[in-house]
Amino acid sequence: MEKKRYCLVGVSSRGQSMFAKSLLNEYSDVADLVGFCDINRTRMETACRWLKRDIPCYTDFDKMIAEQNPDVIIVTTKDSVHHQYIIRALEYDKDVITEKPMTIDEVKCKAILETEKKSKGKLVVTFNYRYAPYITKVKELLKEGIVGDIYSVEFNWYLDTVHGASYYHRWNAQMANSGGLLVHKATHHFDMVNWWLDQEPEEVFAFGSRKFYGDNRYTPSERCLVCSKASECEFYLDIKGQTGTKEYYLDAEFEDGYIRDRCVFSPTIDIYDTMTVAVKYEKGVQMAYTLSSYVPFEGWQVAINGSKGRLEAGQLDSFLPEENRNFAERTELRRKSIDRFKAAKGDITPITSDDISFYPLFGGVQTYTIERASGGHGGGDVRLKDMLFRENIPDPLGHSAGSRAGAMSILTGVAANKSIVTKKMVNVKDLLK
Repeated sequence: MEKKRYCLVGVSSRGQSMFAKSLLNEYSDVADLVGFCDINRTRMETACRWLKRDIPCYTDFDKMIAEQNPDVIIVTTKDSVHHQYIIRALEYDKDVITEKPMTIDEVKCKAILETEKKSKGKLVVTFNYRYAPYITKVKELLKEGIVGDIYSVEFNWYLDTVHGASYYHRWNAQMANSGGLLVHKATHHFDMVNWWLDQEPEEVFAFGSRKFYGDNRYTPSERCLVCSKASECEFYLDIKGQTGTKEYYLDAEFEDGYIRDRCVFSPTIDIYDTMTVAVKYEKGVQMAYTLSSYVPFEGWQVAINGSKGRLEAGQLDSFLPEENRNFAERTELRRKSIDRFKAAKGDITPITSDDISFYPLFGGVQTYTIERASGGHGGGDVRLKDMLFRENIPDPLGHSAGSRAGAMSILTGVAANKSIVTKKMVNVKDLLK
């Protein structure tokens, strides 16, 4: 079988670790990585050095296409420019794989959908969470009809004071770059629900505010590196000391001006850190969703109510059993998943499995225990990559997500952002008219 040729656009840390490294090492029997494209040549050269490969590097996308003639383009740029490379690749009739979110607003979304209609190429959006064994089990149970007719969904997502804070250190902190967390982050969550329900969102109403990050503490320095408050700030990011960040970002910022360690209390931050969203789906299902980005622990909880009972699921991803105000230390400590409920009783044994509980309408409980899978996004990353790069893998549950799924996930967030500003209900389908 002839190998497919891949080019990566946007040589971000995610791009090189998730895709470039995997293509070169795990999928080299079926794939060739033939080009990098980025506005920052230093970062591309650093990635080549880390990967120990001499990948052709380009700052001109069209030149890369002409010289390398790839079969597939992988887009891992800043969210706000996803559409540029997706559209251009589709105009070349190339297949495209894009990181979530597909794009950040309805105008760019419509442009992508219209271009794909005219192209021989197809677009795939990488919704990693779909592939996680735990989340897949929820899909299987719902598909089997465990809760009967689904009536409502209660969904809460918690970002801790490391992961949550990271969005305010980075380019994500500006709405124009990311669409805010209701697009950049919640696209995962909205897609999970869309996929579980096999329904599309219809109407959205939302509230959003900045309660914690942004201009809420003191007049900061532009960045952590030169901040006079470094010794007392719980969010001080040591860009020189954190593994890889100096080479990949600090040493490369002279080319594009991107500062990786911006202050999380900067007045330039305009995304929300506290969000509540109400969604009505096309078949009448209602969802109440919250996202908070400064919680003492990381994780999520969902409840799905129906004619036969209530299904509860959720995963705890980090908890610090003792207070720690040092950002670097918290970053390391959070890598060990601890059950906060057990920790309150002195048990800090790392979590190795998660339960899904179904409560029949008139009493009792059924429990399903799923062992934790290794790898990123709950074991979803490796399964996603197999689906992307290996051929003829069965997909009975519809894990693979195309442009329509990509659109419906982001448009829930786009509609929520519009609702926050207008204080009105927003019809999702109207955004595509």
